[in-house]
Amino acid sequence: MKKLLLLALLISATTVNSHAQSLVIGAKGLFASTWLFNANVSNAPQGKQTYVPAFGESYGLSGAIFFNKKLGVEMNFFYSNHRQGYTGDDTEYEARTTISKVDIPLMIKLKSETGAYFEIGVQFSAVQQARYRYKLGSVDTNYYVTQHFAKNSIDGIIGIGIDIELGAGLALTTALRFWGSITDIEGVDSYGNDLSDVGVLNQTLDTRYNYEGDYKETHSAAAGFLLGLTYTIGGRDKKKKKTSQPAS
Repeated sequence: MKKLLLLALLISATTVNSHAQSLVIGAKGLFASTWLFNANVSNAPQGKQTYVPAFGESYGLSGAIFFNKKLGVEMNFFYSNHRQGYTGDDTEYEARTTISKVDIPLMIKLKSETGAYFEIGVQFSAVQQARYRYKLGSVDTNYYVTQHFAKNSIDGIIGIGIDIELGAGLALTTALRFWGSITDIEGVDSYGNDLSDVGVLNQTLDTRYNYEGDYKETHSAAAGFLLGLTYTIGGRDKKKKKTSQPAS
């Protein structure tokens, strides 16, 4: 995937040959509040499974083509960790699911003359691995649950931000981004059980479950702060050379 992104940037760079077009490349990182929502967990018996805040991070490369000073298309290539924490009100255990994935957002960008911008698009995510951890007293278990998650997902994404010009084509980018999965990412409950086994869990005598109805889809959500450093190739005004007047 890295090679594909670099190839795309190289091809894009060859098209930057006019005043009305520019290529913007750089590195960006995100720190976000991350969530995994599933109605089976949300409607679990009271006091058994409760969401608690968790945080994730993303970092990687960015490339954008601007067709004019206001309209462009941006693509990122991020390594990301998306987490969800859990606890119980009656049994104060601590649990956390961590999904490590590759995120590729593709967004349309609308930019003002001040550098402020709005972005909207989709994000393709490919899960690399998923881990689950459970702690209660002296019990501390940690194991992989990758097989219980969908291999990939598609997210909707929006953001607002500003590019602060530093000179010589460099800019500092800050933004707020919000995204959530459109497709089902599947996964586990707060005890690390495969959520697709809801029917089996309902038949047990364990009162932590007693899920209502059949399996419900799992969807991710996140809101984060982005920081990046970019360099613009082309698109800057070129000073016209003065022509000397012939002597009269």
